[in-house]
Amino acid sequence: MTRIAKPLNPFFLSSDIPDAYFCDREKETRTLLRHIEGRSNVLLMSPRRMGKSGLIHHIFRKQEIRKNYYTFYIDLYETASMEEFIQKLGREIVGKLSGRGFDVLKRFLGALPSLRGVFSLDPTTGMPAFSVGIGDIPRPESTLDEIFSYLEKADKPCIVAIDEFQRIANYEQKNVEAILRSRIQFMHNTTFIFAGSERSVLAQMFGSAARPFYQSTATMSLEAIDKEKYTNFVSSLFRQYGKKIEATAVFDLYDLLQGYTYYLQRVLNQAFPILPENRICDSAFLLECTENILTDNTDTFQEILSGLTVNQRSLLEAVSLEGTAVNITSADFIKKHGMVSVSSVQSAARALLKRQLLTRSPKKTYYLDDKFLELWLIRQHGLTPAIRLEQNRSSVSL
Repeated sequence: MTRIAKPLNPFFLSSDIPDAYFCDREKETRTLLRHIEGRSNVLLMSPRRMGKSGLIHHIFRKQEIRKNYYTFYIDLYETASMEEFIQKLGREIVGKLSGRGFDVLKRFLGALPSLRGVFSLDPTTGMPAFSVGIGDIPRPESTLDEIFSYLEKADKPCIVAIDEFQRIANYEQKNVEAILRSRIQFMHNTTFIFAGSERSVLAQMFGSAARPFYQSTATMSLEAIDKEKYTNFVSSLFRQYGKKIEATAVFDLYDLLQGYTYYLQRVLNQAFPILPENRICDSAFLLECTENILTDNTDTFQEILSGLTVNQRSLLEAVSLEGTAVNITSADFIKKHGMVSVSSVQSAARALLKRQLLTRSPKKTYYLDDKFLELWLIRQHGLTPAIRLEQNRSSVSL
């Protein structure tokens, strides 16, 4: 395990969290390691900001993985084409190989005859760079074959984690799923982790007999970390720094943010360094910090709303007020929230789902994964985080 200096703030916001500051996921870690050791490809599903990227990086840091495998991680969230997919994968491989010397990099780049002549040298390091533009990939399928062939010939097994994998379903080239599946099914030296947050889309991609990836992986669903375990984790970190936090404060924050790891860490990351000396961190202090984060993000949230139609904004606000919305096309829901018609709700929902501002569960319920945006929207209706917390408590007690 690589040792790091004690950080000023133990609540990390990046997905690559040092093991000493990584909370739980022991069962999920064991399960994922078992699948990797069994050479089984894995579908890893979770809501956004629940910690799936952190789990992948945690796995990659394990001694048995670092010693026995080559690991590669790419995030497809901002990609729109197979060419961009190839760019991401190529750059990740070059980045990981750069520490192994010029000859290793040269062999990789030499294994890509479809791109011969388009590589350049990094002006700082003098090393070959994968500075390939979209227009430099004239035959994407050939380049993909070459990259996969290189991985298959590696002297150690490879693990390729592809985050937000569902993005390939939106690529202009409509047969990307079939192209990838036709190659991956014959790979024996490379294990794939397909991670994603749009569970309804992924359920179709991997659960429909008409789709190429049908029943081709083991499946894991990542849920919120257990509340008790997360509370003990937070309390322990506070104690290590000579600070105190009330267990009820962590419980309340967990309930307010529904256990979403990133948002919990974000509030605690802000609260930890500004906690007054000799004050115990309580619910009031964490709620105040949450309010400050919402205020700080006002410009960002207003910019998001400015790109929405009236119907889209109305539906987003309605779902935020509900927390979790069911039967959004019902007469009761439309009347309650002043929506126009069934067709307008359906159209707005499609647009919000496409922009990933709204999430639909396999059970057809709708909610916001962005818990700060949700709280900011309801605040525009006079509902503070403290009021939402009381609502959550009431709903649990019913």
